[in-house]
Amino acid sequence: MVFALGTHTLVLHRRIPVVDATGRPVLDAYGREQVTDIAVTVAGCDFEVTASLETESAVTITRLDGRGMLPPGTPVDYLSAVTWQGIKFEVHGPPRPVPAIRTGAIDHIAVTARSSLDSTNPASREEG
Repeated sequence: MVFALGTHTLVLHRRIPVVDATGRPVLDAYGREQVTDIAVTVAGCDFEVTASLETESAVTITRLDGRGMLPPGTPVDYLSAVTWQGIKFEVHGPPRPVPAIRTGAIDHIAVTARSSLDSTNPASREEG
């Protein structure tokens, strides 16, 4: 590694699609694919809030944007979410493997994330 990623521990929420006996996705009443949420603790990460959106008043933060660096091999994808300091963030866009400058080996996985609409609720899932 070029540098130590960090001392943050994140909870990675992996969302595994539910499939029927024929391998087709199982849909809910609204036509959305059902998923099973599997929480995995990942140590040695770095995460920071990069922006906040205040639309209701100057004191009510309604959304946070952030970015993180996760160790190589972390099973994160665009369906995932992470919880950092009790706030749940949805991965926003595809995770990006970042190669080490000297070796070309994967140094870390970069993610951008956005807080859920109800970020204090660990079961919340931002849609759209």
